[in-house]
Amino acid sequence: MFKYIDFSSRHDCGYDGLKLLQCILLAYTLKGYASLRDLEDLCKFDIRFQFIMDGLTPSFMAFQRFIANNLRMPLEDLFVEFNRYFEAHDDIHTDILYIDGTKFEANANKMTFVWMRSTKKYRQKRWVKIMERINAFNAYCQKEEVPVKLSALKEFSFEYLVEIVDTIKGLMNQRKIESKHGKGQRKHPLQRFKEGFEEDADKILKYSIYYRLADGRNSFSKTDPSATFMHMKYDYYNHTNVFKPGYNVQMGSSDRYIRHIYVSSDANDLNTYIPFMEGYNMAYGDYPTKTPADAGYGSYDNYSYCKEHHIELFMKYNTYRKEQEKATDKNRFKSYQMKPNERGEIICPAGHTFTFIKETTDKKGRYERKTKHYQNEHCQDCPLKAKCTKAKKGRTLKITEKLIEYQEEVKTNLATDEGKELMTQRSVQAEGIFGEIKQDYQYDRFRRRGETGVKLELLLVSIGHNLRRYHTNKFPKKKQCEA
Repeated sequence: MFKYIDFSSRHDCGYDGLKLLQCILLAYTLKGYASLRDLEDLCKFDIRFQFIMDGLTPSFMAFQRFIANNLRMPLEDLFVEFNRYFEAHDDIHTDILYIDGTKFEANANKMTFVWMRSTKKYRQKRWVKIMERINAFNAYCQKEEVPVKLSALKEFSFEYLVEIVDTIKGLMNQRKIESKHGKGQRKHPLQRFKEGFEEDADKILKYSIYYRLADGRNSFSKTDPSATFMHMKYDYYNHTNVFKPGYNVQMGSSDRYIRHIYVSSDANDLNTYIPFMEGYNMAYGDYPTKTPADAGYGSYDNYSYCKEHHIELFMKYNTYRKEQEKATDKNRFKSYQMKPNERGEIICPAGHTFTFIKETTDKKGRYERKTKHYQNEHCQDCPLKAKCTKAKKGRTLKITEKLIEYQEEVKTNLATDEGKELMTQRSVQAEGIFGEIKQDYQYDRFRRRGETGVKLELLLVSIGHNLRRYHTNKFPKKKQCEA
């Protein structure tokens, strides 16, 4: 393990880096998660850690410096190296990767949320105020015969507002106008304009920073900008834990070993599958042949990605369970019940045939997607229209034939004995790992902030879990003999 420790920045008089790493790994194996204070206490009072450290008692800051300066960069490589060792010394079927996602609460303070929809509204209102202030300033300059005229603001420009403030300051210096503050002090109109534009500049700068931090997300936390507000599990006792800043964590496991993790700020699992598999390929150099997953991962892009990399389709889609139900009066009007028949015709519950309108090509995603648009021209006088659609021109359908082919293949694969066993094992293994980490070891909230710190923390937790699994498999508990 020497190659995973950066000794270049360590002093000769410091603690042995290898022993510190051994203490960290042992602590995470025993406790699931170990804080810096826990590591310090274990080295003081636990004989196993005293044996590793030869009686030395490093402080919590010694572990912090070691993790931050000497362990941060190569930790992911160390995680993969451990998994390589487990592959060689245990029976692990790496061709099957069970994937599941969960949400961990971020270490963010209360009332630090930023909603981008509100930010957009506030920025629009601020722009209106700026335009009104510019018009008022131009009217004042014309009245007082000041040779300055501001142009209308066409976009949200912090630099332009700063130039306006500098211009007004120059006018105040020319006219020897002093800024006044405090109760009973009458401010000059130019000072009022200057302070108003300064406030506008601060607001526009703040909104620009918010947009840069959000990076396309709908929300983030001020104390941990990488965290996104997500719906957590509902607490039916206190009605709390519903909407908190957190991270979406994806884990792939094989035979109860965590093989790969991916930390994302995306609240949806749909967009995490491809970057997760890309990271897996970069770490191990190949792809698994089967990736059983729930309906949160079934999409056109994900299925196309699996086909491109020769991965069998064992991922459910959002209407998979509903399609297994019998057609009733409640669900027979759903779009998933209206699919092309053998002749390529789509027939509604009333017996009318949909008419092909056009075909469109969507290039927004990773893979090009062709969609056919259909419309039913017999809805006006149909007695079932109230149950079927509210459209005035008749019901429309969008059909992606390639996606239907993928979904049919998924249904065929999951209907086999192998498919049923894989989905059962997915529930046991993938969800079981989250249950062990969150429930057994009470680790459901990150202590570090930022995506880098969160991933570092989660990698240590994953290594500890795999070490426990390896120890359990190699040294199983002996059953007590019955008396």
